[in-house]
Amino acid sequence: MNPTHSGTRASRPGVALLIFAAWIHGAKAVEIERADIRFDDNTYHYTFKTVIGASAARVRTVVSDYDQLGALNNSIVESRLLERYGPRDFKRLLALRQCVLRFCFDLRFVEHVKEHENGFTTTVIPAESTFLDGVAEWRLSALGGNRTRLTISASQTPDFWIPPVIGPFILKRVFLSEVTETCTNIERLATGPTQAP
Repeated sequence: MNPTHSGTRASRPGVALLIFAAWIHGAKAVEIERADIRFDDNTYHYTFKTVIGASAARVRTVVSDYDQLGALNNSIVESRLLERYGPRDFKRLLALRQCVLRFCFDLRFVEHVKEHENGFTTTVIPAESTFLDGVAEWRLSALGGNRTRLTISASQTPDFWIPPVIGPFILKRVFLSEVTETCTNIERLATGPTQAP
């Protein structure tokens, strides 16, 4: 989708897949083990691995609450299930507003989601999304002692133009802070009093 120039909205550099970032002022950062992003033409590939101070069951409850993903990321403007094919097989919508410098992008992920024992995988449905393709895998590994390793690996091709030089530079620069903030929110919610064990 074409970017829209925003002179009144505060600029907030972001990474479309990741989906995933809201800064909690003063919050303790999670433990990051790996954070990589690379570009191949217009496709970007990323891997993020972190340890979250909560049980795998609680983390799974937070990240699979597909109607409430806005609690993880200020950029998410809408998230909901669209159609359920089976107990662990469904279609979801994730709509985001991402800004890079003074340019903002409206991003739409309509994805086929398949849950499995240790996480879930998502596959972009191009005809209904602003991405030509995309696959992501979320893996949760229980470490004991109320600690969980979260690993996210994805490849996504946006159906809009990314400036060839400054675009990747900006995305790489903000990638670490974006995913750190998101996982900090996951930990905050997973350790909150309202989460089921």
